[in-house]
Parts: sequence; C-alpha cells; structure tokens
Amino acid sequence: MSLARVNAFAVDGVEARRVWVEVDIRGGLPAFTVVGLGDTAVREARERVRAAIVNSGYEFPGKRITVNLAPAYLRKVGPSFDLPMAVAVLAASGQLPPEDVARCAVVGELSLTGEVRATRGTLAIAEAAERHGLARLLLPRTRAREAALVPALDVLGVETLQEAVEVLRGDRAVAPIPEVDAATAAAEPDDVDLSDVRGHNALVPALEIVAAGGHNLFMHGPPGTGKTMIARRLPSLLPPLTPAEAIEITRVHSVAGMHGGEGLVQRRPFRAPHHTISASGLVGGGAPVHPGEVTLAHHGVLFLDELSEFSRPALEALRQPLEDGRVAIVRAQRVTVFPTRCTLVAASNPCPCGRESRACTCSAADLARHRRRLSGPLLDRIDVCIAVARPSAAAMRRLAAPSSADVRARIVAARERQVARLEGTGLTCNAQLTPRLLRELANATPAAQRRLDRVHDRSALSARGHGRILRVARTIADLADSGSVRPDHVDQAASLRLDDAALAEAA
Repeated sequence: MSLARVNAFAVDGVEARRVWVEVDIRGGLPAFTVVGLGDTAVREARERVRAAIVNSGYEFPGKRITVNLAPAYLRKVGPSFDLPMAVAVLAASGQLPPEDVARCAVVGELSLTGEVRATRGTLAIAEAAERHGLARLLLPRTRAREAALVPALDVLGVETLQEAVEVLRGDRAVAPIPEVDAATAAAEPDDVDLSDVRGHNALVPALEIVAAGGHNLFMHGPPGTGKTMIARRLPSLLPPLTPAEAIEITRVHSVAGMHGGEGLVQRRPFRAPHHTISASGLVGGGAPVHPGEVTLAHHGVLFLDELSEFSRPALEALRQPLEDGRVAIVRAQRVTVFPTRCTLVAASNPCPCGRESRACTCSAADLARHRRRLSGPLLDRIDVCIAVARPSAAAMRRLAAPSSADVRARIVAARERQVARLEGTGLTCNAQLTPRLLRELANATPAAQRRLDRVHDRSALSARGHGRILRVARTIADLADSGSVRPDHVDQAASLRLDDAALAEAA
C-alpha cells in the first residue's frame, strides 16, 4: 500500500479554501475512484489524469486507486484538481518523491496529452497558499504572472505534466515570469473622455460630486439626450485604483474567469447588463454560485440603462448589496459572500413614449404604470438625481465639457480629504459612511443642520434620504476644501435629490 497527499485549493466565492488531495494505491482489481463531494468535472478527471500520465511517459499504476478530496463536506467544482491528482498519483506510486511536494500547493487542468491548462481563481489560491504557510505554488505558466502578485510565494509556472514533475524534483529550472511593462500599462489611453460630451456642461458639477463621493446617480430624460454617453464617461473621472482595490478587482475577475492572467487590473470596471437580466445574474447565484454584475462592477460603475425595463425582482435584489457593500448568497445550506462596493448609475425615460412633456402622448394610467416599475426603495438609495434635457443646436456648437483629466484632479484631491478623515474605519469615501459615522464626521454647522431639517420636513424625506443629502453635502464641502458643511452645501445637495424624492414617492 502507498499513500501520498498534495495541497490544493477550492475557490469559494472570491476566496480559496484548502483541500488535501489524498491518494491511496493498494493491490486489487484495477480501479480509479474519486470521492469527496466533487462535481462532474472533478469525477471526469479520472480519464484526463490517466491519459496525461501515460502520454507524458510515466506509468499509471494498474492497481486499486482511491482519491479523496478532503474535507469531504466542501463542494469541489471544476477541473483545477487534475494536476494535484496526477502529482499525488505519481508520488504515491514512487515516481515522484513525496517530500518534493510537501510544502507546495498545486493547481491546474490537464489535457489528454499532459498539457497544463489555466483555471479560475489563481490570485485567490495564491493568497490562500501564503496564508497557510506554503512556500511554493505549482500552476499553469499562463497564470504565473497573476500568482506572482503575492510576493512571498515561490511561483512555479509549467506548461506540461512532465515539466511539472521535473521542476518538483529539481531537475529543471523554473522558467522566469515575464515582467509587466508598467509604463506601457500606465500610458494606455482611455477610449472615452468627458470632453466628448457636447451641450451638457451644466451637468459636469453633478458628475464631479458623484465621482468625488462615490455616490449613486439616477438620470432621467428623453431618449437620445446623452444619458448613456455620460454614464460611460464616469469611470474616467474616478480616482486611480489603489493597490488594495486593484487586488480585489483582479481577484473577483479571476474567479469569474474574466482575467487573462496578465497581472493587476489597471482600470475600474464598467458593467452595463441588458435589462432582461435575472436577479441571479445581477446579484449572483446559480449552481455553482457565481458572482453577479454588481460584484463584477466592484470598485467601478454598474450602469442600468432603461431602469424601468428591468424586472422588479432584479431591482429589489439590488437593495441590500448597495446598502451593505456585500451580498450573501445562500444555496444548499452554504453561504457565499461577494463584495459589491460600486457606484450605481441608472437611466430612464420620463415616460413610456420617451417624448418631452409637451409632446407626450402617454395617458395618466401609462405614466402611473411607468413610475410603479421604478422601485421606490431602490431610488431611495440613490444620492443624486439629474434631469438630462435635449440640448439645443446652439449648445451643441459651444465648447465641449472639460476633459476628464481636469475634472479628475479636483476629484482626487477631494477623495484624499475623505481618506484622511476616514482613516481607521475601513471606508474610503463619503457614500460608504454609516449613520453613526455620518453624525460624527459630517461636521455640519448649526445653520446647515437647521437648513437640512427644513428640507426634510418640506420634502417629506425618509430617514435614509435625510442622511443621503448630508452625505452629498459633505462631498460638496470636500470639493470646496471646507472643513465644515455649510447651508449652501445643503442647498446644493438637496437640489440634486428632490426630483429623486418625488419619483420615489410616486413609485
């Protein structure tokens, strides 16, 4: 009887959990059994592992082979256990010294010829390997650059099973990991810029406030007025990614299979799902559980065009993720948590026909039905509401809006003030302030507080709406480099939300 054990990892949400691949080889009729709550791809690994071992020039034991993926209660999904199984079989059969794999994590899919193919979640696996004190990570070479983002880990990138065995034995040097050209990545031009927008210069201050505080935005107006164009340029106004944010985005995209393994993600994501998307596609779900669009937009922008066309269940499912910055998906008595800190930008026509008010042909019943399709509780979680009118020909001929770089400089300065104020809280912008922190850190003058109280009573705001006006006012004060919130800041913040309050009340 021969026994071997190899370290592997199973991706669970955006994290990775340790799995021991245990192989027992003993006499008896030839058999290859895999146990340990694996899905179909894991069970089919038997044929891939057998063919890869033989076609790589090694001997496949003609005995009874049992592979156990422990812990048995953890669901294992995908083909990433192929390479760990093959290495464990070779170690148990004496073709690879067990001590060579003692402190090494292994991940990768195998082809029938022994080629090692990429799998999802490399960065999460590399971080988990470091947490568990493992010194090395054996993985496909195409994912070596991604794993190298964890500096304390010795990354062993290989292309074939034969190369993997030789590297583990020490018979072959590890191929160097190609460096990322940071200058080229930083110099990559943006494909959109705020200066592309014509006729909407008056909306630039509202966009600046949204980007500076990380606030959610709702735009309403006739079709063709530029709502989508404005939304697509919002990421160009957001501050550059911090190292921690870039790591989080890269981890999410790697788990979702959207990352090519080229290193850190350099840009904030922009996601614009179609209005036919389901609640599961928007916030996450399925079997196995996958991240939704709100998670793929983490630290970026989630754009919902034609908001009234989205299904009511999908919009209602967004409420908690927007409020908490995370979503917990419960499936088969298991809880999977995904991050959801993003800026929501929604757009809608004012009525079903989409025409301006004087040319509108919709009946009162049509208008009421249209407003009912807008989720009132969701709109109550949106900080800024702006009307996008059809620009005149003269406005279109005027100078374009300022460039994104010019506006972003002021936004970066405002964000730096927020980060300094929020140091030690784990938060990065005013939109993330909890009610308690808002009371402690807003620093509104008595006159500003009295003005806010009058706005609250006059406009019948909810308690949440009251707090959101104060958050926006705090951002306006940061843009003005003011240590306290003044009455004029409250007035400007209220003017950016009153239409929203009216819509929420009507909905």
